[in-house]
Amino acid sequence: MEAIKYAYSTFPDLLAELRLTVAEAHQRLVARGFKFDKKTLYRLASHEPMQTISAPLVGAVCAEFKIGLDDLLVWSPPTPKLHRIDEKTQARLEVLMAKNNEGTIRAAERRELAALGDKVERLSLENAKMLGRHAETQKRARSARRTAISRGSRKAA
Repeated sequence: MEAIKYAYSTFPDLLAELRLTVAEAHQRLVARGFKFDKKTLYRLASHEPMQTISAPLVGAVCAEFKIGLDDLLVWSPPTPKLHRIDEKTQARLEVLMAKNNEGTIRAAERRELAALGDKVERLSLENAKMLGRHAETQKRARSARRTAISRGSRKAA
């Protein structure tokens, strides 16, 4: 059985879900009296594999955001959760697009359609970035496993 070498943080997903920046999360933690280097929080807010973990920071994050350690750290790269618009918004978007195609859309509806289009575009971009980061993380993990296997084969020989 291969030893686990890295932990992965789900903190970036939590920040996205709460619509918080790392700086805003840092302010919340400092306001509660926690003290640590901001760079450590930025490392926790990364999708990169972590070789070391700051216990005080992890404890502070778990306390502030009311999550358990097993909700914050996982032992394999987390599968990205794609952002989607809700059913009500999707239905409204379809109505507005149909009106636009028929040429019966009013000016206020056209602005609403543009705003919804911008929202969908932002979500698509976030999803694309997240999937790109996930693919890169998976690629590095595969490479690390191949290297470990190769080293193990050489030691056995």
